[in-house]
Amino acid sequence: MNFLGSLLEDLEFGSAGSEATAKAVLEMCGDISPKRAVFVGDDCCTPLLIENRFGCGITAAYADDIRAEKAAAKGIKVCPVQSFEIPETECGYDLLWYNGVVEFDGVDRRLGQLRSLTAKGGTAVYRTLCWLIDPSPDTLSYCEKRFGIIEPLDRVIIYAKEQGFRVKDFYIAPKSDWTEHHYRPLSEAADKLGGSEDGDAAAGMTVLAKEEEMFELHCEEYSYVYYILKG
Repeated sequence: MNFLGSLLEDLEFGSAGSEATAKAVLEMCGDISPKRAVFVGDDCCTPLLIENRFGCGITAAYADDIRAEKAAAKGIKVCPVQSFEIPETECGYDLLWYNGVVEFDGVDRRLGQLRSLTAKGGTAVYRTLCWLIDPSPDTLSYCEKRFGIIEPLDRVIIYAKEQGFRVKDFYIAPKSDWTEHHYRPLSEAADKLGGSEDGDAAAGMTVLAKEEEMFELHCEEYSYVYYILKG
């Protein structure tokens, strides 16, 4: 595992996110009563919040073994998966929460998969990295090299409707999800290893510093967006 991957293992959220954001998105889901629920992501906080709010059992799917072990230790029902994999179900999920980053096979294909796994009348929460406004050339170049192809916020809404979802609402992750809950704890963890002569560590810290600098300069241009979708 590389240096940044090792640092992320120790964080509550493996990507920019926060408990406050998860709670806000849960509120936007409304008064639903899911019987079959699944969470796919990189934190243990969200599935516990889902259980507490709706009183339902939930399966949490993790591609990271360490994260899966931490979730299991908290009493969460865990399902190990490969990267980008969602556990299959015959009846469909009443609540499917998928915390994505970017989609290498395309947002429309991911939404098609989510639609096929969401029960009729069910709710899907889909998070993906989006352009909030037209990006500047340097932001576009950097982010597509760092993260992959990123879609505009409104384009994801169009894709969702084309796949048969009704878009109930969406929530844009605030700047603090990145600065206070992601870059700062990452930087603090990296600083503890600052004296290391390991080449991978030095390269990882350089990547982290550049990504944080880019976000500070252009945070109005992109962020994670959570789409609340009805099947």
